[in-house]
Amino acid sequence: MELDPESAQVREVYAYYGLAMYWAQCLEQSIFQHLLFFEHFPKAVEAYTTPEKWAQEFDQYEERELGQTMGKLIRRLQEAGQPTDEIRELLGKSLKNRNWLAHEYFSDRAIAFTQFEGRTCMIDELEALKDGFQHCAALLDAITLPVARKFGLTDERLAEIEAEMFVEYARAVGPINEAG
Repeated sequence: MELDPESAQVREVYAYYGLAMYWAQCLEQSIFQHLLFFEHFPKAVEAYTTPEKWAQEFDQYEERELGQTMGKLIRRLQEAGQPTDEIRELLGKSLKNRNWLAHEYFSDRAIAFTQFEGRTCMIDELEALKDGFQHCAALLDAITLPVARKFGLTDERLAEIEAEMFVEYARAVGPINEAG
């Protein structure tokens, strides 16, 4: 069954909203990874005793940090002397945009959402928000990746980690297939 144009556009607004929120979460992961390689790993390498202790301390660090709000992660990044002024400014803007998107977007756009032109503007706006989150994450990742490589994070190891994540996901929710 094909959707009427209004329903198709409403669906598109939701899809763009989801993509923008996805990239906001990717940015949060980039912040965490930056902290991981600039803060946690240097200390953890110095204190290394056993692989088991390493894994336990990593898990504790990950759980603690990913339990923080995006604002707290950004503050931690700044306290650690990272990142550049340009990225600091973009992170501040991204945080504001992410919070607005998560907490107020649809109520602020309630009237626009009822009109074709309004939904068109929302789609453009959501795409711009997504692009901002994506750009900020890419800037952070460009700083983080060379440091991660020094700790042995090769392309091969990244591929192994991705494969392990797919196996874990399949174990948790069932196999990934084309039907969804």
